[in-house]
Amino acid sequence: MIAEISVIPIGEGIDLASYVARIVKIIDESGLDYKLNAMGTVVEGDSDRIFDLIKKCHNKMLETAQRVYTTVKIDERKDKNIKMIEHKVQAVEKELGRSLKK
Repeated sequence: MIAEISVIPIGEGIDLASYVARIVKIIDESGLDYKLNAMGTVVEGDSDRIFDLIKKCHNKMLETAQRVYTTVKIDERKDKNIKMIEHKVQAVEKELGRSLKK
């Protein structure tokens, strides 16, 4: 399973890097494969571990913010056992016949 997670404190100002860093630290310490991007973090692993991680990240943000907005996008395949974080990008690059900006 892969999931894109975005945990946002509402009403905590404009610069949110310190809040995001607390969440990325939790994701990093989870031991799951992940890729940070400008709008969230994509995490890959067992569905139970990912759902536990989402809850942990959301609750951590609630410790320092009065309101938290969490979005999650999930993609899970049963037909293949592949590293989806890498495979999805590589499949598009193959169709285009070239590497994309990273």
